[in-house]
Amino acid sequence: MANDLLDYHDALHTLLETHTPLQRHEDVALAALNHRMLAQDVAVQHNVPEFDNSAMDGYAINGNALTQWHVVHRIAAGDAGASLTLQPGQAARIFTGAPVPQGTTAVVMQEKVTHNDAADTNGGPTHIHLQAGETIQDGQHIRRRAEELRAGDVLLTADQRITPATIGLLAGQGYTHACVHAQVRVTVFSSGNELVPPGQPLGPGQIYDSNRIMLIAWLQSLGYAVTDGGNLPDQLAPTREALARAAGESDAIVCSGGVSVGEEDHLKNALTEVGELIQWRLFIKPGKPFTWGRIDRPDHTCRVFMLPGNPVSSLVTFQQLALPAMQRLTGLSAEGARPMQWKAQAAFTRNKPEPRREFVRVTLTPNRGDSPGQWHVRPVAQQGSNMLSGAVHANALAEVPPGMLVQEGDTLTVYPLFNQI
Repeated sequence: MANDLLDYHDALHTLLETHTPLQRHEDVALAALNHRMLAQDVAVQHNVPEFDNSAMDGYAINGNALTQWHVVHRIAAGDAGASLTLQPGQAARIFTGAPVPQGTTAVVMQEKVTHNDAADTNGGPTHIHLQAGETIQDGQHIRRRAEELRAGDVLLTADQRITPATIGLLAGQGYTHACVHAQVRVTVFSSGNELVPPGQPLGPGQIYDSNRIMLIAWLQSLGYAVTDGGNLPDQLAPTREALARAAGESDAIVCSGGVSVGEEDHLKNALTEVGELIQWRLFIKPGKPFTWGRIDRPDHTCRVFMLPGNPVSSLVTFQQLALPAMQRLTGLSAEGARPMQWKAQAAFTRNKPEPRREFVRVTLTPNRGDSPGQWHVRPVAQQGSNMLSGAVHANALAEVPPGMLVQEGDTLTVYPLFNQI
């Protein structure tokens, strides 16, 4: 066990390198695939488009050098227009997505033609005329067969995150299921005799348990299979038994509270008795007592993340450290699992240095002044590690390196909270 305090970036690197994707795979129906990670390549089953079709409502013509055509067909999406043939000087009324007939040299937008008053049996014109000044390019407004996707090519690659657009693409290829990395099973605990479930009356010295509910909702929104482990008492034996039981049916355990240096903080000791405590305490603010470890089972390893009890410390260490490691379990690469970040300009000053690397809760907004396209950040008022209301009003974390005196205009690294930007 390492007892030295780690810098944030060293801790993140270690977590990303030592946590690897689960090896279990499963076939999942399209409607349940959002946020999941593909376990294998998926092939293109059908050409896209499957046939040459019109990109516009207008007229398929044969004869680009002409200015008048005889309308002989009407083709809507779903019709068998490809079995028809246009002779030179002929045209077909056609709609977006409809197959173009054989002999088509271009599609002319309906706004670019005029027509006579005589109507055919479908109520359409019998002849159309190209408007004065308009020109026709060979093949214009025709979507060619397989110009987007060709059957047999790779449609999606393994370890790619599935989004609603991915699901639509799979459906458009006729797939009903996809093989993905198994859903990560997570048990969430809180710890502390002072905690009371929301909705029950508070006794002397008690507070409501907010961290566990926050973390469960967060994990569920990202597609994890979450079990509410409840609140652990400030006792070693029940804590040890709860961790061992959860490890048997979980890929990860997330706990909040009970990892400081007090006599009533039993989580670290419980973990060492049933597994391995790998790292305790980081050189960051907030979140110094962040801890991680593992519990080995005969058929799998359960990863354990112990977050500080203060709500903001719990939130920051979960987003910046525990969640990236758990994203690796889902199938993401080490680089892909890193917290989203970019650069922004400080719209504040701070003249008192902080020895630890600090994650300041800030509002991140676009600069609408002399430098459009840039972002600037301002701290919210409530910066205490127990002040969750400050995190509610923030939309990002600004990283301030150890000992840095912040001047207005300085460039800072920022991390959007909950990827909400």
